[in-house]
Amino acid sequence: MKDRGIMKWMPAFIQPEHMKMMKEAKADYYKVQKPVLDEHEIEEINSTVLEALEFTQEVTVTYFENGAFKPCMGYIHFIDQFHRHIRVTDKFDEIHIIKFEDIINVQII
Repeated sequence: MKDRGIMKWMPAFIQPEHMKMMKEAKADYYKVQKPVLDEHEIEEINSTVLEALEFTQEVTVTYFENGAFKPCMGYIHFIDQFHRHIRVTDKFDEIHIIKFEDIINVQII
């Protein structure tokens, strides 16, 4: 016997569009607001990025994307001041481009 799962308990008048809206509302529930960094935190991030680039140290960059905090581990490959982003090379030699304004924290491992 095949079970219909959650559809079995849904009223007959709920359309697929309603289900889509319910899923989107659930996804939005877990989103957080982007924190605002003060000047001291920004200066600390800048000095850590420059130190990691100069001495080729591995870092963990925490950045904000689509309502969530995401980590990126690797080596800072390049700082692009014109386009306002950094390039981080991970252990698989993939290059991640992270905008300055999305960076929340940088720690040297």
